[in-house]
Amino acid sequence: MKFQINAEPMCKFLSFLVLWLVPSLLPAQETVIKGRVTDASDHSPLVFVNILTEDGRQGTTTDIEGKFSLIIPQNTCCLRLSYVGYESLIWHIDHSKEFQDIKMNYKPVHLDEVKVFPGENPAHRVIQLAVANRSRNDPEKLKKFSYVSYDKMIFTVGIDSLWMKDTTQLDTSELKLGKLLEKQHLFLMETVTRCLYIKPELNQEKVLATKVSGFRDPIIVFMISQLQSSTFYRKKINILNKTYINPVSRGSSKKYFFLMEDTVIHSPGDTTYIISFRPKRNTKFDGLKGFLSINSRGWAIRNVKAEPAKDTMGILVKIQQAYQRIDSIWFPVQLNTDLIFKTANFEHNGKTYNLVAHGISYLRDIDLNPDIRKKDFGLHEVEIEPGAIRKKEDFWQQYRISPLTGKEKETYHIIDSIGKAENFDKYADVVQTLITGSIPAGPIDIELDKFMRYNDYEGFYMGAGIHTNRRFSKGIRLGGFGGYGFHDKTAKYGISLSLNIHKPSESVVRLDYYFKALPSGKTSFEGEHFRLTDLNSYSDFFTRRMNKAEGIEMHFGFRIKPMRNFKWNVGFVRQNKSAFENYRYTPFSAVDTSQTYHLTFATAEFRFAFREKVIETTRGPVSLGSDYPVVRFKYTRGLKGIWDGDFSYNRFDLRISDILKTNYYGDLIWTFNGGIITGNTPATELFAANGTYRNFTLYAPNSFGTMRTDEFLSDRYASLFLTWDFRDLLIHVRKWKPRLLLVTNITFGTLSHPGYHQNYNFNTPKKGYYESGFVIRRLLNLQFTDLGLGMLYRYGPYRLPALKDNFAYKVSVYYSF
Repeated sequence: MKFQINAEPMCKFLSFLVLWLVPSLLPAQETVIKGRVTDASDHSPLVFVNILTEDGRQGTTTDIEGKFSLIIPQNTCCLRLSYVGYESLIWHIDHSKEFQDIKMNYKPVHLDEVKVFPGENPAHRVIQLAVANRSRNDPEKLKKFSYVSYDKMIFTVGIDSLWMKDTTQLDTSELKLGKLLEKQHLFLMETVTRCLYIKPELNQEKVLATKVSGFRDPIIVFMISQLQSSTFYRKKINILNKTYINPVSRGSSKKYFFLMEDTVIHSPGDTTYIISFRPKRNTKFDGLKGFLSINSRGWAIRNVKAEPAKDTMGILVKIQQAYQRIDSIWFPVQLNTDLIFKTANFEHNGKTYNLVAHGISYLRDIDLNPDIRKKDFGLHEVEIEPGAIRKKEDFWQQYRISPLTGKEKETYHIIDSIGKAENFDKYADVVQTLITGSIPAGPIDIELDKFMRYNDYEGFYMGAGIHTNRRFSKGIRLGGFGGYGFHDKTAKYGISLSLNIHKPSESVVRLDYYFKALPSGKTSFEGEHFRLTDLNSYSDFFTRRMNKAEGIEMHFGFRIKPMRNFKWNVGFVRQNKSAFENYRYTPFSAVDTSQTYHLTFATAEFRFAFREKVIETTRGPVSLGSDYPVVRFKYTRGLKGIWDGDFSYNRFDLRISDILKTNYYGDLIWTFNGGIITGNTPATELFAANGTYRNFTLYAPNSFGTMRTDEFLSDRYASLFLTWDFRDLLIHVRKWKPRLLLVTNITFGTLSHPGYHQNYNFNTPKKGYYESGFVIRRLLNLQFTDLGLGMLYRYGPYRLPALKDNFAYKVSVYYSF
C-alpha cells in the first residue's frame, strides 16, 4: 500500500508552531527604566516609594533622593506606585524619554489608634519578629566591617511658600531672593570618610577628603556624623545628640501604636511590610513617629523614615535610612537627614524665612570581612588625613553618586569667593577656641576664665590671660596671666611654656610658674578649669579658704595607641603655700608656729572614657563625650627632703561620673568621688567636703547645697551625688514644659589625727551626711538657657537643731548646649 502525504498543510502547521514557540523560548527583550518620584506640591523627593510593574513581577523602591532604576520587559506599559500618605498612582511609561519625572499627590493620613482588631494586631507580629531577629541583623553585631561614606549637606532657605503664591503678588525683594536661591544654595559641604569597625565597638573614621564652601578649615565636617545614629538597631536612636526609644525594641508594643499600612510581595518568600508607628496616647517618653519597612527575608529593616513625636529642640528633623542585602545581611547604604531650624532664621529685607538643611550619606565599598586589625586604628575615633582639604576634582568624582548640579557648582564658586574675601576661617577659629575657652586675636588667644571671676576669698577678680596659638607656632605655645582680687587685695601672675611633641598622641610637655590663690582641701585633676557653661564650676563661687602659693610645675600628657581610651599625665610640682587665717599644723611639735609649707610632690593620673569620640581639629583634639562612665584617677606622692619638701605622704583621688538613661522614666545622673591620704600633710592637702550653702543662692551640681563651706574635713572619704532627671515626662502645660530633677547627696569621711590641726573649726562626717531635694528647671525658658528654682533639705546625724537652718533654696541655670 502506498501512502501520499500532502506537504503543504504540514509545512504551514510547522511554520505556525515555530512562530508560536520560538518567542516563548527566547529570553524576553528587556529595558532599563529610570526616574525620580517627587511630591507634586513642594517637589521634595519621596523616599522608599514602592514601584511595581503592571503584572507585579518586578519591583523596586526609590532611594534617598527619590530616584529609582528598574529592569522591565520592553513592552511594559505601566508602573504601579504606592506610598503611605500619598494617593496610589498608575504611571504610563513614556518610552521616548530616558528619565521618568513622576509626581505623587499628598493624602493626609491620621494615625488614629484602633482599639479593636479581629484577633492580634498583624503589625505587632511583624514588629515582634523584627525584634527577635535584631541581634542577627544589627551590623554592629558583626565581628568587623568597613565601608567608605560619601556625605553631602546643603543649607538653604525655605522659600517654597513663595512659589505657592501668585508671582504677581510677590514684591521685588521676594522675587530677587527667589531668583538668587534658584541659582545657588547658602552653604554646601562634602566629605569622604573611610570607616572601620571591630567588635565590640571599636570605631575609626578617617576623613579622606573634605570640602566646605567658603572654608578651608574642616571643623564643620563632623556635623553630619553627629546628626543621627548610623543604624536603626540600637536600643536608643540618637538624633541631634538627643536619644529616643527605638520602636524596634523589646516591649515597644506597650508604648508604641503600630498599624499595617501596606504589603508588597516581591516574590515567594520575599515580602515587605510597611508599618506606621507613633507613641500611644497618654504615654510620656521620648519617642518617634514614622514608617518602617520590614522584609520577611530575615525580618530585617529595609527602610525607615522617622522624626521626633514632639518638638523639644526648636528644630524640625526627619531622618531616613535605606538598607541593602549584602552577603545575607541587611546593611545601611543610605542615610538622609532633613532639618528646619525654627530658631535660626534668615532675614531678607525685613522678612524672615526658615533655615533649612538637607544631609545625605551614601555608604559604598562595604566589606563585611575586611582584612583589618586593632593596630590599624588610630589614637582618635575621628582623624583627618593630611591633605584632605586639597583633594582634586578627579578624586571627588570617584565617590560622588551623581555629578554636582549646576546649582551646587555655583554655590562653591560664589561662596568660596565670598569666604576668601570675608575670611570665613576666622569664624571657624572662633568656634574651636570657644570650645577650649578662649577667643582668637591674630596669633594670640585670650583666655576667658582669666578675665573675671568671683569667690568668697578673692571677691571679684579682674585680670587677663593670653597664650599664643598655631599662627604663632604649631609646636610651641607661650602664655601668661595676671590679675587682682579686690577682697584679698593681692595680685596674681604666672607664665607657661608648652611643647607639642607629637600631635596625634596629644604628647605635650608643659612648664608653669605662678603666684596665685589655691583652694584649700580641693581635689583637682589635670585639665580642669573654671568654665561658665560648666555647672560643676559653680561651686568655685563659694570658696572661702584659699592658700597663697608660689609654684613651679612640669607636666607631660600623652596617649598611647594600645590604650586609646586613656589620657595620661605625669607631673612634678614644687610649691610654697601660706596657711589660711591662723591655721597651724602641729604633727611634730605642739608649739609649731610655721605658717608656710614647702611641698614637693610627684603625680601620675589618667582619664578613662570608653569609646570617647575625640576629633582632631587644626587647633588640637576636641572631645564629643562618651556614652559610658568616665573615670579619673590620680596618685600623688609627697617627697620629703627633695627640693626642701616638708612632708611625705600618699594621696589617691578617684572620680567616676555617668548618665544612666532609662527608656521611660528619665535619666540617673551620678558622680562618685573618693580619696585616701596616708602620712603627714596639712589641711591644705586634705579633703574638705564641697559645701555651697547660702539661704538662697545658685544651684551647683555635685556639691552639698545645705552644707556650710569648710564644715567638714577628712583624710579618707567617699561621696555620692545622685540626680534623677525626669526630662519632659511628667509635666506638660501646653507649650510650658517644666523639668523636674530629684536630688540626693551623701558623704562619709574620717580623719586620723584631728588634734594636729589647730585654729580650724571643723567636723568629720564619719556617721554620714545626707541631703535631698528637688530642682524644677525651665520655669523660664530662654533661647540658650533656662532658669528654675529648687530646695534641698539636710537630715540624718548632722541635722541642725533649728528646722529652718536645714533648708537651702536654689536658683538653677542650665544651658542648652
